[in-house]
Parts: sequence; structure tokens; C-alpha cells
Amino acid sequence: MIYKMKLWQKICISSLIASILLFAVCGIITTVSGHKRNLQAEENQAVWLAGQMKAEVERAYREHKDLTAPFLNPLIPEDVCFQVYRGETRLYDGFGREPETPRYDFGYEIAREPLELVTIQKVNYLFAEETLDLEGGAAESAVNGKAAPGAVAGTEPARLVLVKDLSDVYARCNAQLQTLFLLCGILSAVSALIMVTASLIITVPIKKINEAVKIVSDDYYAYRLPVTGTDELNELSANFNVMCEAIENNIRNYKFAIDNFIHEVKTPLTSIIGYADMLKSYDCTGECREEAVDYILTQSRRLNSLVKKIMGFLVIESKQVEKKFVRLDEVVNMACISVRVQAEMKELRIEYQNRPEAYMYGDEELLATLLVNLLDNSIKASGEHSQILIGAVLREDAVEELSVLDFGMGIPEEELDKLTEPFYMVDKSRSRSQNGIGLGLSICKSIIQAHNGRMEFSSTPGEGTTVRVHFPYEDYQYLRQAQDELFEKADIEG
Repeated sequence: MIYKMKLWQKICISSLIASILLFAVCGIITTVSGHKRNLQAEENQAVWLAGQMKAEVERAYREHKDLTAPFLNPLIPEDVCFQVYRGETRLYDGFGREPETPRYDFGYEIAREPLELVTIQKVNYLFAEETLDLEGGAAESAVNGKAAPGAVAGTEPARLVLVKDLSDVYARCNAQLQTLFLLCGILSAVSALIMVTASLIITVPIKKINEAVKIVSDDYYAYRLPVTGTDELNELSANFNVMCEAIENNIRNYKFAIDNFIHEVKTPLTSIIGYADMLKSYDCTGECREEAVDYILTQSRRLNSLVKKIMGFLVIESKQVEKKFVRLDEVVNMACISVRVQAEMKELRIEYQNRPEAYMYGDEELLATLLVNLLDNSIKASGEHSQILIGAVLREDAVEELSVLDFGMGIPEEELDKLTEPFYMVDKSRSRSQNGIGLGLSICKSIIQAHNGRMEFSSTPGEGTTVRVHFPYEDYQYLRQAQDELFEKADIEG
């Protein structure tokens, strides 16, 4: 049934049980330990008193042949009695009770201990023995405290038995246990009240988070939880707010992307439909017909380019990246071939210093697509007869940073954070005139994320823009170590 309980109930019950068990166990251990110490103290006192009485009994017997006088001492505690035996013959008995006989007789004599606890009629007694030296003289036996003349001394050894009533010790132990159980009951009530209050207070943020989830699930992403502390639950609330903000931003970006996509599609479609209607009209002359066909062809190509860009973006988002070691020179050559026509039209010069030793780890096709998009943006932003520089920062021949620098129109600082948003264009009129739709850098961002890297932009309006792509060097270290281990294994097996 506990799995059906609320969290605050589980916290309350588990904490309550744990606290009561801990208190009870500690209390019982303390009580039992104290009881054992009390018994040890009683045993020590009984042994000491038996030793003292031994000397008194021996002296009284030797001087007066009397076993009664020493036990009439008023300093002897009331809960202490004595017995004197010669062999199994009782010479004196101040106790008057016999230990209960064993329930089973196993056919052999049980050895008598000099110090033992015996229960008689549900009362605990301590028996302590001391040997007596009566020098073999005749003794008068005393039964129930009265001397009986006529007893003849034997040759068997004599012994003194001290009997101490331990009822008070056990009564104190029982009283302590009763007090302990009473305290457990009081503790249970107080702890239950405290645990219920504490568990309800602890679970308040969880209830708020639960309510917030329901609110956000109703498409109200602007809702935020209050953060009033620094504990784990408040940290969870803060992270929930961060998640809601990220979701809200993503939805805003996607709505913006969809709006831009609709706008990008709607304009050429409207023109195509209009010119198609004009072609269908009988009033359309030859020159008008040629103009309409050219415009329809241009806008159709633009739509085709838009569809290809979107398809490429979606493919990259869902593609399983197959990484391998790739030469940097090969990636740069593939990208430069792809943009050569655009560069030649503006008489742009793309400069790159060959780095035969440099290598990258990733998907060769995606890395080439990344560089093509960066170069395409630089070509569109550059004027005629300008240049574009491709650079690389190496670390032990591994490409740690790849950069593309142009000397074009530049980008305002407030626009840099928006460059990777789908369909975002800094200069929309210029981008449309060059068949741009604002997906190039979004594709670059997806490619870089698939390679665990990051992209940075720095730009000055009128001077140019630099794009830096950073690749994690830790990936190279891990792969180099894995390769070394593989080669060592191959050498050992070989």
C-alpha cells in the first residue's frame, strides 16, 4: 500500500518509524547496559561482603563455637541472607528457601558455581560462596537461625553462602523500561506532528512544480515558478523556469521560421499564378509572354532552391553522423570547387594555405557542406575584387579551430546572436536578390552541434566578418588513445 501514498506521507511515515526505532534501540541498549553495570556492582559488593563475613564466621566459631552471632550484625543489609554448609549438611540457614529443582535430570551432577544468579518463585537471587576453615571442630548446627546442640562435626569442607535479593535491581530496570516505552509513545506523537508539518512544507515546491507542469501543458509557456532559496527543490524550480524559457524561445523561433517560410513561398507562388493567368489570356503579346515565362522560370527555380535547402536542413537534423579522420585540404578543396562559379562572377579570391599534415575527425560530406555555406555567405557579403581567407589553428596536427574571414559589408553587433535562426536574414532585400533564404547558418549550426563543436561570430560593419568554428580537442585525444590501444592489441596478437 505504501506505493499508493503521497510523497509527504512516505516521508512522514518513514521518518517517524526511523526516529522511533532509533530512540527505542538506543534506549534499550542504554537500559540494558545500565542494568548489567548494576548487576556487576551487586556482584562485587556480594563478593566483598562474603569475604568479610567469612573471617567473622571463622573467628566466632573458633572462639565461641557459635555460627549465629556474626549474622546478627546490624550493618548487614536487609536484602542479604547467609547459609553455612559442611558438605551438603546445612549448619545455618538465614534464607529459608530452596532453589527449584531442574525439570530434567540428565544423570550427572551439575557443578556448583561460586557466583551465580538463581530464580526462586519468580524472584532473582544472587548466590556467592566462600570456603570456610572450621579446623574440623565440633559444631552446633543452627537451623532457621536457632542453634541445635548435638551435631557432630564431620570431615567434609565447610562453605559460606551469601544470598542477596536482586528484586530492587530488576525493579529499577523494569521501571526504566516502562519510562522508555512511555517516552516512545510521547515521542511518537510529537514526532508525528513534526514529521507531518515538515513533510508538507518540504513537498510544497513539488506541488507547485506539478501544478506548473499542468499549466505549461496547456500551452502557457510564459508561466514561471517562484525561486525562494538555494536548496535542491528551488534549484529544480529554477531549472524548470529555464526549460520553459527555452521551450518558449524555440516555439517563438519556429513560429518565426514558419512565418518566414510562408512569406518566402507565398510571394513567388502569387507571381507564378499571376503570370500563368496572364499567359492564359488572349491579350498577352509575344513580348509579354516571354517575360511571363522568364519570371515563372525564375520563381520556380527559387522555390526549388528553397525546398532543397529545407530538405537539407531536415536531413542534417536527423542524420546519424558517421565520423572518420578527414584531411583538411580535401574538405577545403571540395568546398572551393562548389563555390568557384559564384566567386568568379565577383572576381573574388579565396586564399588558403595548404596544410597537408592537418586532419579533422567527422563526417566529410557534412564538414564540406559547413564550409560551403560559410563561403557562400562571405561571397554574398563581399564586394567585387575582394578576398576571402580560410585559416586553421592546429594542435598536434588536429584542427582545433577553422575560420572564414571576409572583407565585406559586415554585420551589426545586435544582429550576431540571431544569425543561426532559421530564415533569418540581416539584409532581406540583398539576400532575396541573391536567392538567399536564411537557412545557411542554421544548417551550419546543426552540423557543428553534431560534431560537439561551437561557432563564434565577430564582425565590424563596413570592414568584414569572421566566423570561427571550434572543434573539441578532447575527441582527438580519446580517439588517438583508442587507436594506440588497438594497435598495441594487434601487435600483441600478431
